[in-house]
Amino acid sequence: MSDTTFLPIGTLLARQYTILEHIGAGGFGKTYLVEDRLGAKKVVKEFFISSMCTRDAATRSVTVSVDENKEAFQQQLEKFCEEARRIYSFSHPNIVKVSALFDENDTAYYVMDYVDGESLAQKRKKTPLTEPQIMRYLDQLLLALDYIHSRGITHLDIKPGNIMIDKNDNVVLIDFGASKLFNSQSVNKTMMSSMRPPFTPGYAPLEQENGNVKDMGPHCDIYSLGATLYNLYTGENPISPFDILQNGFPAMSNVSGQMQELIKSAMAPMVKDRMKSVSEFRAMLADNFVANCSNDDNTKIADTQTSSNETKISQPTQSTKITEQKTETVKEIPKQPAKQVTSTFETENKQKKKKRWPILIGIIIVIVLVAALAVVFINSKDKSAEQINYENNTITVPGTDISYKMIKVEGGTFNMGTQSTDPNGENYDIEAISWEQPVHSVTLSDYYIGETEVTQELWEAVMGTNPSRFKGSNKPVESVSLNDCQEFITKLNRRTGKRFCLPTEAEWEYAARGGNKSRGYKYAGSNTIGNVAWYRDNAYDVGESSPAYGTHPIGTKSPNELGLYDMSGNVYEWCSDCYGEYSSSLEINPTGSISGFSRVLRGGSWRFNAQRCRVSDRDYDYPGYRINNYGLRLALRP
Repeated sequence: MSDTTFLPIGTLLARQYTILEHIGAGGFGKTYLVEDRLGAKKVVKEFFISSMCTRDAATRSVTVSVDENKEAFQQQLEKFCEEARRIYSFSHPNIVKVSALFDENDTAYYVMDYVDGESLAQKRKKTPLTEPQIMRYLDQLLLALDYIHSRGITHLDIKPGNIMIDKNDNVVLIDFGASKLFNSQSVNKTMMSSMRPPFTPGYAPLEQENGNVKDMGPHCDIYSLGATLYNLYTGENPISPFDILQNGFPAMSNVSGQMQELIKSAMAPMVKDRMKSVSEFRAMLADNFVANCSNDDNTKIADTQTSSNETKISQPTQSTKITEQKTETVKEIPKQPAKQVTSTFETENKQKKKKRWPILIGIIIVIVLVAALAVVFINSKDKSAEQINYENNTITVPGTDISYKMIKVEGGTFNMGTQSTDPNGENYDIEAISWEQPVHSVTLSDYYIGETEVTQELWEAVMGTNPSRFKGSNKPVESVSLNDCQEFITKLNRRTGKRFCLPTEAEWEYAARGGNKSRGYKYAGSNTIGNVAWYRDNAYDVGESSPAYGTHPIGTKSPNELGLYDMSGNVYEWCSDCYGEYSSSLEINPTGSISGFSRVLRGGSWRFNAQRCRVSDRDYDYPGYRINNYGLRLALRP
């Protein structure tokens, strides 16, 4: 780039990041492609307000040209750092990750992961996107937006150029520079015009172009999302909100009426006429478009109710995480205790540790004695409590005649996951299968799992309400989030005195496969899905006006080898695990990923095709989402 305010190629930042390329510049910053000491590519964002800053050619320092702007610059610099810390706290597969923050050249910089791929704008420029492609990217983008909105952040620059598509064809939302807005109450009026929030013409709504910060919020991102869809479908730049206000929304050739209505509603120039949240967008997507569009076997399409969505995100390949080398100029986020200490400190520390040994030995002796007494006490107790908790495997909610049967699953070892090829010759979605690999050995102890999914009758008896769309006392409860399920289990345990829980992902798959009675079926109890599952072909494609549309009463299909019903199809079932990549090593009673926000779902549902109902298929969503095909099944561990 010819912009002389960029740092020169080859500049070393923070003694470890060498600038390789100038990526871009905006109103509040410049972006560089860099290489760290270990040879890994990163992206560095520099705080630089183009309307008030210059760069000293000799020292490369950023200076504020007008004295009265210095206070405003400092305020924005602090907000830039807050932005970096905020993004650093994000843990989402569709949002770029920030790894470090440092000061240099009288300004600040933060370091982001390099996304190996191309922007959605570049991808669209090469070739028009198919509707399944657009819907798949939309699914992931909606998740990212809902995630940041739930944390009080508005992106304010959603556009194809800020949506990266990595080499695994997954969305990564980048460039949160516009989300760092100044506080209009703390900036004098003379600064208002020179520090207007940045925006991209055509992708910004009226309130953002007008520069009134207090009028901005998630509804701005909804407008930009609609404008992004307009561009992806037509290949044209979105028309301005002023043109829409004066001349109305133009017809879009070769775009379905449902999608035009969705984009038109998202791009309503007046806030009062516009969808204002991701949940409203999802609701309209479900009501006016998703049910009518092609649900290709290789495509995951958003399907939601008023307050939620049904999202299928392709598992992104975990990028190599390279520890940032700490120098005296780098401020790692969050601040970590120094790992290097002086030899004098080490000597003193060793002496202190020697003095602690007698105390530690005494504590250990006390712990051992207490443990021994506890064992004696437990062994001396009447065994009746154990019989009540684990041998009586049918529970009845006190004060009702509503029961729920548990099936004992004897522990064992099995291979969890799926091979790349289907032994029966079926063509799998290779992308989806990658989530189920590598195949690895898992050993489980005995446990109990529900014979059926939790019914609406049982849920209502415990919670007092029934959130399900497809009402029926003997139908599985649905439209429940993981958080709802945990609340239900807590109340159920209080009433019954037991310790029910959600199954782990491994427990769920082992039970679905038939435990130690498994015959190796593809679905839970059969290789013929229609025998054991309510799924797309018999519960969704029949049409919404059909009595067969939606969920069905529990136990109306054949059970699997353990006598468990509906582990394939009907409703997706929440598991307790955080979602993560599989390990390749032997695991014993695994509980899933140790980090992450999303939770595992298993079993497919009435809305999905046969492949999604296999015993090894896995999916995930966020704990607060309520969707009309999400339910649960209880587990109990001795």
